[in-house]
Amino acid sequence: MPFTHYVIFGENKPYKDVEEYKKQWADYEKALKKHNLKMVGPFGPFGVSEDAAVIIEGSITDFEKYIGSEAMEKAPMTKARTISLWKMP
Repeated sequence: MPFTHYVIFGENKPYKDVEEYKKQWADYEKALKKHNLKMVGPFGPFGVSEDAAVIIEGSITDFEKYIGSEAMEKAPMTKARTISLWKMP
């Protein structure tokens, strides 16, 4: 079954105020769209040590192209880890 969603946890990059934080996420969302990926979030996760999370939706092919791309560099978090998900039938 192909992967369709990617839950990414990480630590927030530094920001000076809420407006800058929102802009970082908006810029990241625009960059993802260039890779045919959709962002759901951001979220504040509970139960993990990281303080930021996002869900990316898209094909595994597009997600693989995203890895190491300029879009990935725009992610407003560091030290990220990913859980890949597929939709149950």
